[in-house]
Amino acid sequence: MAGQDDTYTHGSMEISDQTGTYKGFLVWATWGSLICALAVLFLSLVFAAGQPWLGSLFGVAALGVVAGMAMKLGGGWFATVVGLTVVSLISGGIATVVSNFS
Repeated sequence: MAGQDDTYTHGSMEISDQTGTYKGFLVWATWGSLICALAVLFLSLVFAAGQPWLGSLFGVAALGVVAGMAMKLGGGWFATVVGLTVVSLISGGIATVVSNFS
């Protein structure tokens, strides 16, 4: 072929950057999917099944911790679950207080 370079060897390109990017994408896709699934479960328990929000929150948080341990997501995942639980507790507490004054 015209212009073919004979010094190229198939499979010799350095791909560590691409591999790291792909692994990072998989981690964030896993985190995002699991957070969405836990949020849907929590909202379904509270609004569709009529379960108390506090019990549902702690149950879903425990499920999130167990899922994180099973999937070996690391300490960042557990901090995220705890942080989201605290934010939800504060939001739910404010909503409960406000609804009592209405």
